[in-house]
Amino acid sequence: MRVAYLLPDPGIPVGGVKGASVHVAEVCRALVSAGASVRLLAMRAAAGAPPEVDLEVFDTGPLSSGIAGEPARRRAVEAFLAWAEDRVAAFEPDLVYERLSLFAGTGGAIAARLGVRRVVEVNAPVAAERARRVGLARPDLAEAAERRALAGATVLAVSAPMADWSLARGAASAEVVPNGVDSVRFDPERTAAAARVIRRDRGLEECEVVGFVGSMKPWHGVGTLLDAIALLAPDRPRLRLLILGEGPGMAEIQVRASRAPLAGRCHLVGAVPSMLVPEYLAAVDVATAPYHHPGIDEGFYFSPLKVLEAMAAARPVVASAFDSIDGLLGGTGVLVRPNDPAALARALVELLDDPESARALGRAARERAAAVFGWDGVVRRILSAAAATPGAATPGTGPDARDRVAAGSV
Repeated sequence: MRVAYLLPDPGIPVGGVKGASVHVAEVCRALVSAGASVRLLAMRAAAGAPPEVDLEVFDTGPLSSGIAGEPARRRAVEAFLAWAEDRVAAFEPDLVYERLSLFAGTGGAIAARLGVRRVVEVNAPVAAERARRVGLARPDLAEAAERRALAGATVLAVSAPMADWSLARGAASAEVVPNGVDSVRFDPERTAAAARVIRRDRGLEECEVVGFVGSMKPWHGVGTLLDAIALLAPDRPRLRLLILGEGPGMAEIQVRASRAPLAGRCHLVGAVPSMLVPEYLAAVDVATAPYHHPGIDEGFYFSPLKVLEAMAAARPVVASAFDSIDGLLGGTGVLVRPNDPAALARALVELLDDPESARALGRAARERAAAVFGWDGVVRRILSAAAATPGAATPGTGPDARDRVAAGSV
């Protein structure tokens, strides 16, 4: 099979460190491993292509991330899709695979003109998310583009809310395909030596280390995590917090981490290449995912890659109690009420005070990650959905996405 992968989002650079970039790379790798030829057409690249993937980059130069830059962003997406069409046609694909992106609603027209099948990967309600985070000058154009992209499409949705959202906007069918993880790369036996070096170099050898990996967006809940560590600090002199990542909340986190009672307890590593994340996860005793509600009508619609990575690293996970996170953990982690520092602190204490039970929970999490969420399985489901595209259901028919999850499609 020949797969043309369209990535018309300038905020997701190929080879970048953010979760979306990792997802793109891993799906491409798994497609190649499954025997596909892949041409990846992207707006941005921070590094080279995954092995054996044919990467072509349409670089528009700097684009403003604010409302003032919105017209230029729209023009850039239109230019990208015009540029991509000839390259897709020359590749003669069997499948056009498109990641739903802001203002990008014409990938379906490319596939239709070429007479090939198409699937749309939906990770978020991009227009609503953008409006909430940055603002939109023309939400009508953004929403119209979403509907064009989804009309009659076979959708691969990262969560049940996103599957239902896609069907409501005209998708012909929607399969729930959560994030995946490379359990071999996160094998703690492979990373144990490097993890010991990290702990030694940071003075953590005799410490209780709680970890967080993310991009510091408001709904990632790092503030709640800092509050929880502050509650525990007076009684746990060996407690330390290891934070990987960067993002809009970093300045505030740095200020808080420098003040009592957190001063000297927080190790803010910043962004690291994805290849080093397994080593840092292996260096923590407990991993956290203290997400908040993102504040838009779709609710919590994420499938957090970092939860799966912590599971694959055999770390016990304390996470916020949202349905999609519960579906990933499957009983192999601890769920707490979102935005509740006291509940998070209690859960951390239970695991830190019983390291043997914590290690057993981590082992169970790793077994589940390897058995259920390997990228090879993700790609099998992608290809299965693509193969079924000609017989897709009409919009609005078939079982509710949550029923499909309950029936074992996740």
